[in-house]
Parts: sequence; C-alpha cells; structure tokens
Amino acid sequence: MSDNPAKFFLAHRLLATVGLGGFGIRFTVQYNLFAGSIVGLAGEEQLKLLDSIQEKGQLGCFLLTEMQAGVLSGLIVETTADWDDQNQQFILHTPSDKAAKNWISQGYTAELGVVIADLRVGGTSYGPHAFFMNLRDGEEGNLLPGIRIEDMGYKTVANDLDNARVWFDKVRLPKSALLNKFADIQDNRYVQVGTERMRIEVIGQRLLTGRLAIAEAALVSCRVLHMKTEEYARRKVCNGLAGETELYNMPQLRAVFDESYKALDDMIGFVAAVEEQLNDCLIAGRIPDQELVEAISVSKIRAISTAIERAHALRLEVGSYALMHDTGFELMDMLLCCKFAEGDSRILQMKLARDRLKRIQREGLAKTAIQFLQPARKEVLAAGNLAWKLSSAGRDVKKMDALFRENWKDIYALSKLIEDRYISSYPRKQFMEPMVNRLTGANAAYDLSWKEKLGKSETSQ
Repeated sequence: MSDNPAKFFLAHRLLATVGLGGFGIRFTVQYNLFAGSIVGLAGEEQLKLLDSIQEKGQLGCFLLTEMQAGVLSGLIVETTADWDDQNQQFILHTPSDKAAKNWISQGYTAELGVVIADLRVGGTSYGPHAFFMNLRDGEEGNLLPGIRIEDMGYKTVANDLDNARVWFDKVRLPKSALLNKFADIQDNRYVQVGTERMRIEVIGQRLLTGRLAIAEAALVSCRVLHMKTEEYARRKVCNGLAGETELYNMPQLRAVFDESYKALDDMIGFVAAVEEQLNDCLIAGRIPDQELVEAISVSKIRAISTAIERAHALRLEVGSYALMHDTGFELMDMLLCCKFAEGDSRILQMKLARDRLKRIQREGLAKTAIQFLQPARKEVLAAGNLAWKLSSAGRDVKKMDALFRENWKDIYALSKLIEDRYISSYPRKQFMEPMVNRLTGANAAYDLSWKEKLGKSETSQ
C-alpha cells in the first residue's frame, strides 16, 4: 500500500476479470480496510502486528458503518470508547441498537477488527478514532466477552461473503488498542502526535483507496462482461432478412457494443489518471488534497453509474443469454453493491455540491462572478442559483433540511456539472495490464452449516 500501491489496485482489477463476487470484497476488506488502516494509522510498534497477522493467517474486518448511519446517512459514529484512567483501559460500548455496527463484511468470521469509535477522555469527545481489537479467542474461535454478532442474512449475490451486525457491551480494550500514529493518551490526557491532527480525512484514507479500487473493478468487470458476451454473439446464429447471420450483426446490439466500449474505455482512462495521482500520495505518505479527494469521488460515482448503465443496455439486447448462469450477468447485483460500498454515490454527490456551496461562501460574490467567464460557467451559475435558493434558511437546520428536500434535483444537477468538469479536465491514462476475459460462473451452492463451525458465534457469555 505504501511501497507499491499500483500493485494493490492491479490485484483488484485482476480479480474483477474473474468476476465481481464475495472473494473480491474479502480481499479489499483484508488488505485495504483492515490491514490498510493499520498501515495508515498505527504507530511504529503497532505496525509489527501486521507480521504476526500475516504469519497466522488471521482474518480481519473494518467496523465503521452503523445501523442508523448507513450508506445513505454519511459518516456518523455513535459507538463510544471511553478512557478509564483508573484501569488504563478503553471501554468500548454500543449505546443503542442504532449504533450497532452494520453490514460489516467478513465481520462474522473475522478474528480481529479495526473499529471506529468516538474517543472520549474525561467527558470530552475527540471524535472518531480507530482501535485494533480481538473479536474471537485464538483457541476455539468463540466470541470474546461483551461482543454480540448477528448474520445479515441471505443475499441476492455474493453469499460466499459473510456480513454482520455487531454490538459491544462495555468491552475493555488495552491502552495499546488505540492506533496511535496521530493521537495517543499520555498521563490520562488526549495528545496529538506529530503535526497532522486526527480528523475524518485521516481515518478516511482507506475509504479513498477503496473507492478507487471499487471504481476500477466495476469498469473492468463490465468490460469483460461485454467481451464475453461479444464472443457469444459472434457464435450465435439467428435468422435475418437475407438468411442466416450472427447475433453480433444485429444493428441494435452492435450499437450497444460500440457505445459501451467507448464509454467504458473513456472512464478507464480517467480513473487510471486519478489512480496515478493517488499512488504518488500513498508513496510519499501525504494526505490527498481536496481536489484529489473530489476526483476520487467522481471516479466512483461515474465509473459505477457507467458500468451499471452499459451492463443493463447489453442485457436488454442479448435475449435469454442474459438469464443464464456462467455468463457474468448473474453477478450484476454486485454493481449495485459497488454503488453503495465505501460511501454511497448519492452521499458523495451531496458532498460535492455542499463543498461547492461552501466555496461560494468562502470566496464571496465578487470572485464567484468572475468565474462566469471561465469554461465551467454552467457549474458556477448552477452553484450560485442553488446558494440563493438555500440562503433563506440561514443557520436554521430545520429550514435548511426543508430546502434541501425541495431542491434535491438541483443539488444532484450541480454535482453532475462538477463531475463533468473533473472528467473533462483530466488527461487519459491506461492500466498497466491488458484486458483479459476470465469470467467464471458465480458459486450457486454454499455450506449452509458454516456458522456452526465457528464455535459460539452469535453472542458471548
């Protein structure tokens, strides 16, 4: 992740050529969200944990999303970690069901976890921080005291991946559990370590790499779906006006292939250019600036919407082939998973629009007016118009909420203009590897007794 991040993204793309599925999610959870968080947030001594985890082959998970703060709610953390100065421990607690960790991929089977909780010291909240913890014992795999887990249930796709809901009942963690590259507890006080303060942009670094990896995987998966379907269409014989012909020669299907390859290849070029910039930051150990953060959001929003749209257009034109297993179409719900994983596209769009409005507020009307002369004047006009519509709310949150609901179409329209600006202004690059169709049929049968093999799994005593 820090020495050669290009290989990290390459690995995700290669897995996507086989097909989006549960294993690909396990891969990104283990190496990006879980281990990657340790790489990015752990102190020097804590980094040694990774060697032991790798040697033992332990599974980990990343516990961030909560029941009432899901993919359409933005980042809200109500799970608490209170510092107990008498015992020199943290007390990790789920204060209500709405704060239970939710849809945690690999969370049911994981032995370890990085959990995000609101750190409180002496009654003062210092916001979300990351803690490393054991979820199960090393002997029989039973849950440790105070931890309760439920399986999220059977899904339409990727049932080779477990997803869990997790509660903590005053679980005690050692002082060393706090990943302390940026913050620590010293003499029972919260202290900043180094010059970079702990904030959501620091914790969210793995969400950025995850968003880009997901965007790339969706594009690659959709493209190889088209490649595999094209192979079929060139073999499939059907009747035309002048006699037998191949399905591929039907003009409506040819049009879909042409339009899809053009759209997918253009988005691949954009996302590859964004990855190049992010790789530079990862190698240098820099937190990405606002422009790169937004470019990554645009990558996820538009790459996945392009993949969904083009896969659907293809499905409509290939007949019963799209209903068959081992065609790649059985994995299409995974593109929906991509849409809401690591920050739902709608939330990312709202953030793009919100930050654009903040920019108007920060720069003032005079500087905003000058921007009408620039190429992005449609965006400037839309932002100014939306700012005017929302201005009557002032600091009244209820009024602002009502105006957001009333003007929701304008908010997403502004985001689309921002997305267009980024896509048009970035150069186009290419992935390092050739695109190869390796699509394999998704698993259709599973070991239904898998939970029984994990010991006491649903709750601990």
